[in-house]
Amino acid sequence: MTTATLATPPSPATSETVARIDELGPQFRARMRSLDAQPAFPFENFAEAADAGLHRLCAPVEFGGSGYWLPGNYSGWYEILERLAYWDTNTAQLLQVHNHATGIIAWHGTEEQRNHFLPKIVDGAFCASLGSEAHLYENGAERLTSELTRVAGGYRLTARKGFASVAAIATYLVVWAAVEGEDPYAKRMVFAVVEKDSPGVELLDDWQMLGMRSTISCGVKFTDVFIPDTHIVGAPGGWVDHDPRTFSCAYAANHIGAAQAAFDFIADYISERDDLSGSEVVRVRLGRMDAKLFAARACLQATAARLDRGDDPDSVEADAVRTMHLAKDAVLSIPYEGFDLLGARACHERYPLGQMMRDARTFTLHFRDDLYVERLAHLALGHGFSAKGGRGGSTPFEGTTAELGQAHAGA
Repeated sequence: MTTATLATPPSPATSETVARIDELGPQFRARMRSLDAQPAFPFENFAEAADAGLHRLCAPVEFGGSGYWLPGNYSGWYEILERLAYWDTNTAQLLQVHNHATGIIAWHGTEEQRNHFLPKIVDGAFCASLGSEAHLYENGAERLTSELTRVAGGYRLTARKGFASVAAIATYLVVWAAVEGEDPYAKRMVFAVVEKDSPGVELLDDWQMLGMRSTISCGVKFTDVFIPDTHIVGAPGGWVDHDPRTFSCAYAANHIGAAQAAFDFIADYISERDDLSGSEVVRVRLGRMDAKLFAARACLQATAARLDRGDDPDSVEADAVRTMHLAKDAVLSIPYEGFDLLGARACHERYPLGQMMRDARTFTLHFRDDLYVERLAHLALGHGFSAKGGRGGSTPFEGTTAELGQAHAGA
């Protein structure tokens, strides 16, 4: 499928969607503490989000979606994600994963597959995306090894995946796996769309985490699961070779929204205390936080505008990595520094700052910052930059950044 057939003009409804999120948001925020304490999946949030159409944001317009995360229509998607994360970074991340999985099916699916899956998704079938093979009760290096074994009429899958966000409510598990062959893993990778109730699928009870607790991003075990040919989406290697999109700006948007929420709490707390608001030292530190947020958001908006224009994917992704770095710095430093300004009472659980800090520390490890900025150094040293040729969450990785970049450049 060519990108031209998917090109969509920017949606005029972004502001309306953000307004709907602001109507739902206070309820999302009110549930955060209870969901974190249990921990429990935000089923109520998802029901309300679906009623507001937030589950079909990345479905093409012709299927009843909003057409975000498709050519010409990126900026609004990141604005929406930022606002969702402002109210609850957990719910925002879950909706992000589902919508990205929808966008993958929309881009890589055949016409028959799109006609089969997308109406069901728009009608309320949620998708999880299963790429990671970092398992919570092991301490080895992560390697992607899930392979599909060819059988009559389809494939068999025996594998284990970790961090399966959305699995608790999903109808479809979009599994990143490779077909048999001798080529590198990324060149053989496809998307296997597995129905969660298929025989041999088991959700693991292994989610005990510091933060992002209500995502319930459990592991999933597949034991000789049959997947028909009709549920294998994409050509081998299509994600790396024929899809310019990545996840970097979406994660940056989530971090910026969460950082803004922490900043607003800190500013409101200070404004109610004359001893704090009257301190020049406190005001200077608050101003520095404000500048961090502005810098990260400005970079996100500029990078999203480049995506909308269809600029060179490698150059744009370098900007997206820079944006991710700034967004991570903001979401990690603002809640942490806020405790120094507000004092011990801000640690009380009646306030959200502690959970915001735990969620930020956990979520930002999804893409480790050192792996990202090392790629920028590789570029600065004159060795080039490939959007899909570097180690990170948007790419199935093998080897070092330099090796990956050289291999992709020579493909």
